[in-house]
Amino acid sequence: MASNIENKHNKSHRITIIGGRGKMGQWFARELSKCGHVVSVFGNQDWSNAQSLLGDADLLLVSVPIEKTVEIIKRAAQYLKPTAAIADITSVKTEPVKAMLEHHKGAVMGLHPMFGPKVESFAEQIIVVCRGRNDDEFQWLLDFFKAQGSNLVESTPEEHDKIMLTTQAIRHFARFSLGVFFAEENIDIQRSLSMASPTYKQEVDILKRLFAQSSHLCADIMLATEERCKAIVSLAETYGRLAQLVAQKDRAELVKEFESTQKFFNQAFASEEKQNKVEDYLRSNSFTSQENFDEEQKDSSNNFVLTS
Repeated sequence: MASNIENKHNKSHRITIIGGRGKMGQWFARELSKCGHVVSVFGNQDWSNAQSLLGDADLLLVSVPIEKTVEIIKRAAQYLKPTAAIADITSVKTEPVKAMLEHHKGAVMGLHPMFGPKVESFAEQIIVVCRGRNDDEFQWLLDFFKAQGSNLVESTPEEHDKIMLTTQAIRHFARFSLGVFFAEENIDIQRSLSMASPTYKQEVDILKRLFAQSSHLCADIMLATEERCKAIVSLAETYGRLAQLVAQKDRAELVKEFESTQKFFNQAFASEEKQNKVEDYLRSNSFTSQENFDEEQKDSSNNFVLTS
């Protein structure tokens, strides 16, 4: 039995990527092909041959724009064999996973690679894993990600989408807004960098990378769900409220806002700081050497992190 599972995980798989001619689809096709998997790409022009191109796939990966994901899942699922697995790699999970579970009777999983196609490999990259159905059918893929050095973070689709409000949508809008402001004010960025702090340089580098991406992708990330739109509007209202305090030169209220938020962040990182102090204390008092400590950390961690 164990031998059959091992063979299943190590064998070459037939993988079809819908959207495989896009940048992210190409990236996954390249990396999976390197390890001996047989990868086919599928685009809009291929629907007339969908039965032959999709029918033999062991795994179907959906890598299309957010607003097209559910539609493509519904359309493609009818061509899959019952033993095939289907997964999406878009940045919204609740609706795609729901659609895959509804329209395909086989294995289902939602994946969100937290990186873009400019990275060199899977090494040290985070991939969020949202389990759907028949998880064992994806074990070879998860093992592949871990073997390549990825950090797998398990989540429910609902938790994932809630967290993405902060880590993606709001962050994109905040930096998008700053970039638009720079352009409208015609800021001399090169001159500003000549007398800038390290944090400002980091922020400009982030803006540079943001505006090197697809404008459509940036817009889709912000507009992907109604919840994201509402959160962005709420952030804009916060900007407006704080800007009003600045316009009124209300120093006391600005200080109050800062200190209230300072307390929030202190509480948020209190447990982390406490753990760091304990670790520093143990090392400084020779309860454990740095070499042993690092080895213990390595042994006790793995590439699969549970967040819920």
